[in-house]
Amino acid sequence: MASVTLKLSTVQNKKTGKSEILLRYRSHREIALRAHTHVFILPKFFVEGEIVIKNRIITDEVREAQEAKATIDKIVSHITEQGDKKAVSDFTLDWAQDTIDRLLYPENYKNTNVDEHYFLDKIEDFLKFKKISYQRHKSYRTIFSIVKRFELYTGKPINLDKATADTLVALEKFFRDEHKFFEPKQEKYRTVLKPVKKYKYVWDNSEHERVPIERSDNAIVTYMSAVRAYWRWCMDMGYTRNDPFRKYSVGSQKYGTPYYLTTEERDLLYKTDLHDNKEVELARDIFVFQCYIGCRISDLFALTENNIVESENGIAVHYIPSKTKEENPRVVKVYLAPTAIEILNKYKGKTPNSVFPFMTTGKLNDLIRVGLKKAGIERVVTIVNPVTKQSEQHPICDVASSHMARRTFIGNLYKKVKDPNLVGKLSGHCEGSKAFARYRDIDDDMIKELTNLLD
Repeated sequence: MASVTLKLSTVQNKKTGKSEILLRYRSHREIALRAHTHVFILPKFFVEGEIVIKNRIITDEVREAQEAKATIDKIVSHITEQGDKKAVSDFTLDWAQDTIDRLLYPENYKNTNVDEHYFLDKIEDFLKFKKISYQRHKSYRTIFSIVKRFELYTGKPINLDKATADTLVALEKFFRDEHKFFEPKQEKYRTVLKPVKKYKYVWDNSEHERVPIERSDNAIVTYMSAVRAYWRWCMDMGYTRNDPFRKYSVGSQKYGTPYYLTTEERDLLYKTDLHDNKEVELARDIFVFQCYIGCRISDLFALTENNIVESENGIAVHYIPSKTKEENPRVVKVYLAPTAIEILNKYKGKTPNSVFPFMTTGKLNDLIRVGLKKAGIERVVTIVNPVTKQSEQHPICDVASSHMARRTFIGNLYKKVKDPNLVGKLSGHCEGSKAFARYRDIDDDMIKELTNLLD
């Protein structure tokens, strides 16, 4: 990070008794520049690199010192902000002085300084005004934090007007390679991953939650799609006319054949006695209930008693999917089967503000796998490794997650109805949703049933 220090010139004006405040700008360890601020002050107001004004009575001297302080604060803030946008190779010996002069005397630089917009300049406005769900908002912020690390690592902020397809290729490569910038280090009781020497500065001066793992192709597509969405918004807002995505293809996400529980496996799981472990039993009940209503896990934990509506047709769950409520706020209504009602009654009144006690997704997934193993549901399924893109075989109990409940709901319902729009209406997908194909499969029974129609 950049640092600015101030010192007072030893040369004193004989008439006013004031001395000029000199500035030193440091950044990236290689950059150390000096400049005149053109701000003069009496030495008694300058203490250890700062302007200090303790006088309570406002005299002409105090007023001049206050004005000097305001100007210095403005200079320091401006030069720091401008320096953070520059690559190391773009600094010149007179950059600090030129930046200060342009700030204080803009009339001398008319028509020579064109405003430039950089990638990170408008992200707060984008996140504030773009109508997106909370989860997508959170995802965008995470992705933009990685872009900031890319800029720190390369030393070159992304200029919206000058970026090219090569810029996007370099950004994509960084998304893929970031996990390689860490190495294992042995601590007293464990081994941890620490940034390598060339990446330590970036990691220490950026926002992050954990060391990144190797990212799959689908993750890269998600990241670059977010960058594209923001870029298009910048174009719509008039911040740039440059569109590097015209010569760069984001690509599309690819998924293997969806796997999910059969209705028989779902029922076997629910009937398995898990009373010896209350947490596993709770996770199992949440999972099975989700298999009956097909909502996302975030929407399930947001359900309250108000979402349960009883009518002459039966008991139903009414909710608006959080993922699409900003863009397509439509109510999803699913009537509950007897098993789902039984689970609902089991936990009724146990949690004041939700239908089920809250559990983190990671813990829930672990406990679901334990429950499936105890139920003996170990059917082998073929999955595609998201990183290596190779087919792998695993027992379904080892690869299960809360999201598999959503696939179970959609897959089993689709086998009986075979109408994607009708099933999508119950699962909260928009009509014609491309994502819907990830949740259902045309299995052998359906193929046989369809071909029999030709006879």
